[in-house]
Amino acid sequence: MNYGFEKRMRRTLGALAVALLVAAMLPSCSGLRRLARSEPEVGLNLPARATVPDAAPAVDTARSANRIITFRRQDGTQIYLTPMEVDTATGQKMISVAIDEVVISASNRRNLVERNGKINVEFVVTVPEAFQEKDWRLQLHPMLLKGPDTLELDPLVYTGERFRAMQERGYARYDAYRARIVDSADYFEAFGNHRAYDRYMQRVARSRERYTSFEERLDGLSPREAMTDPQVGWMASGDYRGRMRQLRRYARSTDRFVARNTPYRRDTTNEYDHLNDYFAPRYRYATEDPLPGGAIFTRVEGRYEQQREQQREGYFQQAARSPHRLGTCLAHADDESLYYAAAMRRDYTGRRNTTAEATLRELSDSTVERRYEQRQERVGAVLGRLNNLDTNQMRLNSIPRERIERNERLDARSGEVFARRVRYPYLPSPRLDTVIHQPDGSVQYHYTELVQADENTSKLYLYLTGRVDDTGGGRYVLPKSDTLTYSVASMTTFVDETTRYMQRIITRDAEANARFFFTFPQGKATLDSSQEENRTQIAAVRRLTHDLMTDPVYIIDSITLRATSSPEGSWSLNERLARERAEALRRVLVGEFRTLYDSLKVAANYTLDERGRVVAGQADDGLPDLPNLLRTQSLAEDWAELRRLVVADTLLTRKEELLAVIDSDIAPDSREWRLRLKYPREYDRLRKVLYPQMRAVDFRFNLHRRGMRQDTVYTTEVDSNYMRGMELLKRRNYEAALTILRPYEDRNTALAYLSLGYNEAAYRILRNVPDAHSIADVQYMLAVVASRLGDEEQAVQYFLRAVELRQNLKFRGNLDPEISRLIRKYGLFREDFE
Repeated sequence: MNYGFEKRMRRTLGALAVALLVAAMLPSCSGLRRLARSEPEVGLNLPARATVPDAAPAVDTARSANRIITFRRQDGTQIYLTPMEVDTATGQKMISVAIDEVVISASNRRNLVERNGKINVEFVVTVPEAFQEKDWRLQLHPMLLKGPDTLELDPLVYTGERFRAMQERGYARYDAYRARIVDSADYFEAFGNHRAYDRYMQRVARSRERYTSFEERLDGLSPREAMTDPQVGWMASGDYRGRMRQLRRYARSTDRFVARNTPYRRDTTNEYDHLNDYFAPRYRYATEDPLPGGAIFTRVEGRYEQQREQQREGYFQQAARSPHRLGTCLAHADDESLYYAAAMRRDYTGRRNTTAEATLRELSDSTVERRYEQRQERVGAVLGRLNNLDTNQMRLNSIPRERIERNERLDARSGEVFARRVRYPYLPSPRLDTVIHQPDGSVQYHYTELVQADENTSKLYLYLTGRVDDTGGGRYVLPKSDTLTYSVASMTTFVDETTRYMQRIITRDAEANARFFFTFPQGKATLDSSQEENRTQIAAVRRLTHDLMTDPVYIIDSITLRATSSPEGSWSLNERLARERAEALRRVLVGEFRTLYDSLKVAANYTLDERGRVVAGQADDGLPDLPNLLRTQSLAEDWAELRRLVVADTLLTRKEELLAVIDSDIAPDSREWRLRLKYPREYDRLRKVLYPQMRAVDFRFNLHRRGMRQDTVYTTEVDSNYMRGMELLKRRNYEAALTILRPYEDRNTALAYLSLGYNEAAYRILRNVPDAHSIADVQYMLAVVASRLGDEEQAVQYFLRAVELRQNLKFRGNLDPEISRLIRKYGLFREDFE
């Protein structure tokens, strides 16, 4: 019984709620219906007087106050001009200005003027009382048509009191919903375990402090110092000390071995000791080629081909003469000196020891440097992880998962909730958003918009669209308003469209260059033309030569190919290889060029008729005989090219040291040896990456123009660059036009300056235009610039001169605010304008 009663009660209350909602909506809906029947319009009118952006002149009172302007006509007569009104008590000039009406309702057309690349579009929007209801919101959208584009300007919003209250209630309900969502940065404050988080952050702080001190310690040490530093802990101390002892044993055993195998001892008391030196048998070095004769026949103080040979000879003599001194040096040597002493003995003697080799390799400069850099990278990576630690994620570890999931669900539904609770959001970036409290008459808004000038702004059209929304969900779409038309005048009407020509210098001779890479066997000059890389390069040479042979403008005079080698090996060997490789390549290309020449010769002398039969033609003497025009050159080692490659390489380190060696004056072989010995890590990249790029063949084609006898010919042609700048100026793309026209310093350049507001530059150029006093357009532009600069006397003089030269410019003056101001002030041509 109770259950049925409650069910009927809920049904009755629901029907009552629906009835109340419908009753509340009826007045609103009926209001929109009345609005639709009456069809009121939002007024769109022009203001009484247009304003010009940045058009106010910088009046120079010293030049323009209390001045009588004297103008001499072309017929010799003079006229005197004064301002229209002068206060006799103060002597100050007075200008009478009639008070205009607020709007112009009878006209929907206006002439605007463009200044500094901007157009000031103005209109007045009038909202009548019919649209002012407390339950309504009126949206107005000004639409500006500019060529093919339609620009939607910032909207105007007029809102009733009750409608705005409904919006605020919707936003308040949505804000209450958002308050239930905890931001990810505040999860821990809401749900987290503070003590666990504090303990974790203390551990992170201790780790960060430890690794920071570790990084500072590492940066303060050299790579070799860091290797044995106990705080850095790079290498186990015992293992390292054992390795150094092994190197010392290796060096001492090498000294004893050299002493046994070097029978010659210098005798300074014997004047014929040099003969003993020459004929004495010597210890042969495993890794070095002996000099002619089978051994090294030089003396320690004598002349050596390389500095290293003298040092090696001195070491052998000292080991044979006083081995105890070498042993003393080894006993007192520090770790770094001991490493270099062992490496020197290995290089001088070629004695191999597996353990010593491994130790030297592991302790080499490049290896130590690489391991030092790796250590720095690991320390930096750890510090980076500690500094970029996502503390929010650590906070989440102690938060119950169900709370996070519920929070995420609320956040995911926020868009849906916003659409449901805020039925009418605030419009983004409105020009005007006002609340109308009482319907006490129409509301007017003076709308101003600066439009960027371009090729489509000579005509502008503007109309209004809009709609009315009410609190009950109703909507009324306003019909499109009348269209306002703006005719935009700019200074581009004074563009000088005269075609500009330029003088072009044509030279008879020309040159074409190309570089190709051929593969030769190491140390040989035989070119394998069947190899894939060589076939590709030969085909590329053939294509380039074919294009130059059939070029309608140029004919080939000669072809020079120059072969170069990389610095590996001795200079004399590289010189011979470069010369022989150039000759081998020439022999291959002679055959290729002979085939190409014959095929082009046949094509030039014979043609086919429509039946496919051969028809004899006339011989073409324009084909060069390439096989007889091919010349060869060679360059053993192109150190200038190596320098260019080193400078351009972005992965090479120690570039300054490498370039110092490359630019030095020592012999080429010594330069290459020094690069290999002092910079092994960088030399490895030179040998693998840069040296192959130096094993190339450069082709130089010397050409001349067909049928041309003189070395130089001067021709006149249209200056396409200038004409493109002039077109940009006509399309009102002033900045791009000025970029092109600036070097010409002519009338169009001044016009570009003038359109961008650079008045001083435009004034300077216009006054220097040849025969400027007899060109009406130039005189008119000078009047505009002088008015902007505040020199009224000169501005009036220029304007009157322009009208004398062309009568219709007096009417053009009313379009330009700089001139129209002077016309009104000095009463110019009143008989034409009254």
